[in-house]
Amino acid sequence: MRRVLLALSLLPLASCGIAPSTSQRLTEAALEMNTAARFGRMDVALERVGSDARQDFMNRHAAWGTRLRVVDVEFGGFEMTQREEAEVYLDVLWLRNDEATVRSTRVAQRWRDERGHWELIGEERREGDTGLLGEPPPKEPQPTQNGAGDSASATELGRQPGLSLHTRVIRDE
Repeated sequence: MRRVLLALSLLPLASCGIAPSTSQRLTEAALEMNTAARFGRMDVALERVGSDARQDFMNRHAAWGTRLRVVDVEFGGFEMTQREEAEVYLDVLWLRNDEATVRSTRVAQRWRDERGHWELIGEERREGDTGLLGEPPPKEPQPTQNGAGDSASATELGRQPGLSLHTRVIRDE
């Protein structure tokens, strides 16, 4: 009976020897860093940002939590571009504090494996609304000569055509 109990108690320790794969470590690092950034924990997020990219990261995310609020970050997958480099895709829902419009932006982040530790080395907006990563807001439409403003197209406002925001209507009946 003691041998059976000893074997059962050592069983969880046997599985600890399996090292996580490269993709598992990348996914964990990206989720940890982006979740921390979403909730304003830039100190935790910066631990996953490479030293050469830290200042740029801080400049691009300076408005997070002050002038804009990140509503949701969805992990959109990743692609290994080289053996030790990958591109991670995120879909970010956000809004400016002075507006009620929820915006959507797809971000591509470049990551590098530095001796078993994945680090963010750069990021850029791929499609969607501008302003999430410190870009200047789009110019307001200029009024015409008769004083009425023309309605601006989605492209003029910095949005990419074809990118749609899925909404859910919740009703209390």
